[in-house]
Amino acid sequence: MPTNAGVEYSLALVEYNKAKTNEEKIRALEKVYAAAPKHKSAEKLLQEIKTKISKLKAKVEKDRSKKSGGFSLSIKKEGAAQVALVGLPNSGKSTILNKLTGAKVEIAAYPFTTKMPEVGVMDYNGVKIQIIEIPALFEGFIESDRGPSFLAIARSADLVIVVLDGTENCEKQLEIIEGEIDKAFFRLKTVKNYKAKNKTGFAQDLINKYEKELEENTKKCLVVVNKLINNFKCPYPVCWVDDLKNAIWSLLDLVYVQTKMPGKKADWPPVALRKGSTVGELAGVVHKDFVKNFKYARIWGKSVKHNRSTVGLDHVLGEGDVVEIHTK
Repeated sequence: MPTNAGVEYSLALVEYNKAKTNEEKIRALEKVYAAAPKHKSAEKLLQEIKTKISKLKAKVEKDRSKKSGGFSLSIKKEGAAQVALVGLPNSGKSTILNKLTGAKVEIAAYPFTTKMPEVGVMDYNGVKIQIIEIPALFEGFIESDRGPSFLAIARSADLVIVVLDGTENCEKQLEIIEGEIDKAFFRLKTVKNYKAKNKTGFAQDLINKYEKELEENTKKCLVVVNKLINNFKCPYPVCWVDDLKNAIWSLLDLVYVQTKMPGKKADWPPVALRKGSTVGELAGVVHKDFVKNFKYARIWGKSVKHNRSTVGLDHVLGEGDVVEIHTK
């Protein structure tokens, strides 16, 4: 036993030694890892635990693939980001996809209308965001033939949107969804001390409550309550359908900027960059020679006190900035 290991670590080890299935071993090892000391002398132990977890997960994924007859599906990422919609039957995922993207997905009053993932593209001020609707989840979804492949799409997305039916028990819906996602070996990122809000729009301060570093295998999440406003205790950011587009953009941590040539109008569409990106990073996206031959840039927008300000490569860009790059 490592130095300074507590009671939780010992109990987790007991649980691991009693585990019979690979899934049970994974859950127990995750508890062992969480309870293990994090000082320097424990680094080797922590790495060994992570390696065991990775190997067990690979075995489980392989077994699930055999069970499903080898079915696999991947959707190529297009646009600035990829967002996955998940929810239970008749939660309204297809309606939301249609509203966000203009897709023509079949909508019906009976459950399981969507058999395969549906894809649409959301336009946010000229930036394209790919939205993927995952077929309806249910208890035991991960054990179904295509469940692992469908949830793998959500696992690789930049953001997971959980759609809840406000006319039903939201806590129960969320519990089922969390359970299936947990079995797919990833988790949804919670917001500490979050309290559900009334319909006042998506609050930017929710973003600030995220921890600086995401826990391994944890995915950013947004809960949208559909059909009827239902305030409930939720560990994730919550918004209503009318606020969803702005909420998605906020949680993706992106900004959009426009480039322009001297004496010309600003180019369209804009360029999407991570928040905190610099003129140098934008120049590298536009053309590699722009960085090598960079002289200066002029900025119109929020990141400067006065329009047409001259800046260098290290200048941090703001949302909606127009950037005119000058080269030698």
